[in-house]
Amino acid sequence: MAENNPAISVVIPCLNEKDRILPLLDALANQDVRNFEVILADGGSDDGTRDFLHDYAEKHPDFPLRVIDNPQKSTAAGLNRAIRDACGEIIIRLDGHSRPADDYVRRCYDILRKSGADVVGGVWRISPGSHEFIAEAIAVGVGSILGAGASLYRVGAKLPAQDADTVPFGCFRKTTWEELRGYNESLLSNEDYEFNFRIRRCGGRVHFDPTISCEYFARPTLRALARQYWRYGWWKAQMLKIYPTSLKLRQAIPPVWILASVCLPVLGRVWTGPAMLAAALWLCYLTTVCYFSARLAKTHGQRIFLPLVAVFPTIHFAWGLAFWFGLVGIPVCMTNPKHRKLCPGT
Repeated sequence: MAENNPAISVVIPCLNEKDRILPLLDALANQDVRNFEVILADGGSDDGTRDFLHDYAEKHPDFPLRVIDNPQKSTAAGLNRAIRDACGEIIIRLDGHSRPADDYVRRCYDILRKSGADVVGGVWRISPGSHEFIAEAIAVGVGSILGAGASLYRVGAKLPAQDADTVPFGCFRKTTWEELRGYNESLLSNEDYEFNFRIRRCGGRVHFDPTISCEYFARPTLRALARQYWRYGWWKAQMLKIYPTSLKLRQAIPPVWILASVCLPVLGRVWTGPAMLAAALWLCYLTTVCYFSARLAKTHGQRIFLPLVAVFPTIHFAWGLAFWFGLVGIPVCMTNPKHRKLCPGT
């Protein structure tokens, strides 16, 4: 990268990432270009993350790391604060659960420049969040078609570069962020998708290129997975209220399935037709889950077959049920203190 190229700012929202942040920082320190800075927006971590970052900066004085406060704690607010303080003309957004390839910064910049797109991004290489079988199954499940639909960044590693509806994280010009007036801070999730949706709605392009590669660490337990997809579903419903045309077919399937799973058995109490249809749908669903789980287990190891059978329903039911709760305006965490951990944004 020539010295007269625009400077780049890598922005990272962060909250309690002490156990995950080291691989990310080391990966950035090992990039094959140096013309960039790193800004972490910390949302008030209380697990020692801030001290760890301070120690890392002292041990790596040549690493261009800055840490700023994000009192609002949300991802969107942290991103906006970091980008507002950024010196670079090019912004690369990353996450505490990620580890970019050694050429990530250079490829993002080159593809943004050559493609003419407004936002570019690449593929996730999804890794387990722990060494347990369930964590391995979660990583495989969320990276499969049944778990991710047609999301190019999860399932498109072997596909050619092409325009897409969204990309993970994203690289874009700071002027693009300014024109859009930043990330939508009213959304505590889906902020990347909403940002990219506004770009496409204004006639811009979101470009996917699988040569941009980033390792992403999936949730380690079914409980954490359920929280994650509950948050995704609830906030997707809030985004749908703002942008009714933003819902994709792959995203509509879980809510429709949930609706059928609830309504048909109820109708079946007074009419045998819906009951028989519900039984057929459940048989079809369980057969599909077992079929995909068997296929994936054949490739990744038979030990993850049964965990996968639990992973897919967790994804589908958490996302689909939370979508309906969000659509009708029911904040589950507020109506039942036992569900506080499922609260949108946690």
